[in-house]
Amino acid sequence: MKKSMIGAIIAGVLVLGGAAGTFICIERIPAGYVGVQYSMNGGVQDEILPQGWHLISPTKKVTEYSVATEQLYMQRDEKKDNSFDVIARDGKMNVDFEMSYSFDADKVPDLYSRYRGMSGEDIINNIVIGKIKTLVNEVTSQYSVLEAHMEKKGELNRAITEHLKKSLAEFGVVVESANLTQTRVDSTIEAAITERSKAAQELEAEKQKKEKAIVEAERKKVEAQGEADAQLIKAQGEARANEELQKSITSEMVEYKKIEKWDGKLPTVSGSDAIIDMRGNSAE
Repeated sequence: MKKSMIGAIIAGVLVLGGAAGTFICIERIPAGYVGVQYSMNGGVQDEILPQGWHLISPTKKVTEYSVATEQLYMQRDEKKDNSFDVIARDGKMNVDFEMSYSFDADKVPDLYSRYRGMSGEDIINNIVIGKIKTLVNEVTSQYSVLEAHMEKKGELNRAITEHLKKSLAEFGVVVESANLTQTRVDSTIEAAITERSKAAQELEAEKQKKEKAIVEAERKKVEAQGEADAQLIKAQGEARANEELQKSITSEMVEYKKIEKWDGKLPTVSGSDAIIDMRGNSAE
């Protein structure tokens, strides 16, 4: 009886131990992540664990890497200051930086080996951020402070994005976009930029004023020319009408007009020598 009980207890312990071991060996990979397996016996495994639940050997360690889009902010705010300085051709600026990125799932096993088991977050914080500062400086050094701060900021951000895409690929980082969201210059440079901007605005306003005057003068010229042409056409029309009228006047028409005007009365004359013109005229 005692042996039976002992056997049952041992069996129960084994079952519970097996269940506990099974529970311990279950690994959950969150959505947007992949897992890299490291075995104490075989090193890094080529097989990547996708999101979901996985049964893992107790001898293996799993490290997660994000393959979804992540945001990296390096900026100055009320809580902390992660902004950094960059060099331009003729001075320096302090900048806030933002980058959208993810890890290349095919490269994460190599990253694990290369950086001795570092997680994706550790790789970004301890290696990539320092590299970003160097790469951004390589781009900003090709621009003047004025261009980077105002005139060519969009062009600068596009150049930074392309440079980071190429350079961070070796770290397994896929860059989607990168921007200097805020640039700061010292007060002296800021005043010079403001003055230059004001002068440029005044020059543009004067240019627009001149262009408007030219347009207005051209409009008046066109209107005057149009009025002159209209007067000329009118005069030419009247001249042609008069010419045609002159051509149409004949002696018969003149006589006809005289008859139209005759009231039917014969002229009154005195004296025997008077000559009566039946056409309405009297002559001696």
